[in-house]
Amino acid sequence: MKQLHELIRRLPAGVEFLVVVTWAFGLPIFSSILMMGSEGGPAARAGGALVFNNAALINIVSFELLQSAVLVWFLWVRGWTLEKIGLSVSWRTTWHGWLLLLATYVVLMGLQWLAGLFAPGEIQTAVQRYPSADPLVSMQLVFLASTVNGMFEEVFVAGYIITALAPVRGTWTAVNVSTVIRLLYHLYQGPLALITIIPIGLIFGHYYARTRQLWPLILAHILIDIIGLSALGRWLEG
Repeated sequence: MKQLHELIRRLPAGVEFLVVVTWAFGLPIFSSILMMGSEGGPAARAGGALVFNNAALINIVSFELLQSAVLVWFLWVRGWTLEKIGLSVSWRTTWHGWLLLLATYVVLMGLQWLAGLFAPGEIQTAVQRYPSADPLVSMQLVFLASTVNGMFEEVFVAGYIITALAPVRGTWTAVNVSTVIRLLYHLYQGPLALITIIPIGLIFGHYYARTRQLWPLILAHILIDIIGLSALGRWLEG
């Protein structure tokens, strides 16, 4: 085991980055690209859009917990800590998480309103392809999956990628790479991903790059997922 640890510690930073990004997001990106040309798989509604049911949420939780266990061990051996990615919880950062959620929703609603104004037909078609939640989905699973997913994504797509790239490639490059990767594994959402995932990636990325506080991103992401998978999300969608 000591030899393995030593081998991992000696890996170049570029190899570390490739290992983390590939392990965390390689399969989700591949699956997302495949789903763009499919009918959404077994958990799909009429029209081919993905439906998040209990089985889908269990798969997400299982996959991300397994991926996290491997990556956390790998990065711990490499010397990464929670302090390095700015993960600490306080009343102040929790309040910032709620403000980040509000700001993100205002931007997204404004962009969707503008898109509907200039391209109503395309937006209507895109909405039909957008994933939805099964009305009978377990709320316990919604909270569990939202928490696991929010932590998994933000720790690696924001906390790790931006922290690793910013010192060597600059903040703009780090944020843009983070946003592109975030978009790639959300391509299954169809055209609406362009006006939802890209703004989220840029808002979250620039906030994190400026403050180095990860908890607000995690909290905002968890809340966005809970809203999207719950009755509140269906009400907001009209």
